Amino acid sequence: MRKLEEQGYEVYLPMLTQWQKTREGWTKKKPQVMFPRYSFVRCARLEQSIAPIRSTPGVTGLVTFGTIPATLDEATLAAIRALVESRARAMDEQRAPFQPGDSVQIAAGPLKGMSGIVSAVADERVSVLLSLLGREKSVAVPTAHLTLA
Repeated sequence: MRKLEEQGYEVYLPMLTQWQKTREGWTKKKPQVMFPRYSFVRCARLEQSIAPIRSTPGVTGLVTFGTIPATLDEATLAAIRALVESRARAMDEQRAPFQPGDSVQIAAGPLKGMSGIVSAVADERVSVLLSLLGREKSVAVPTAHLTLA
């Protein structure tokens, strides 16, 4: 990306932050690329050629339809930017990777292997609705014991 910017191109690489499970529990992971191996490039000037992009280190090619480079209209790019920004705001507000209504699986503890639906989220525990003996029962489970189903 830096090499393209040094050549005067505008470059956009959408990034998303995701949750990662560690031994200590769930933590926010460093940002990851939204579209792996793809970035958006625009000429900064009308007369600027796209030919140097192909020979820039780190660039494997341009997305094309036959010999015509693919283009993206401003509205679509603006929608991608808005999605990235809204996901970043939502991630900042989340205390845990689980939200009410999520399907989860218990990966550790005495209920290991059971699946349920998240009903409430607290700092270190999540209330999960499980079907036990033919009845729905809410059980508090440590976040470290859960995975998304």
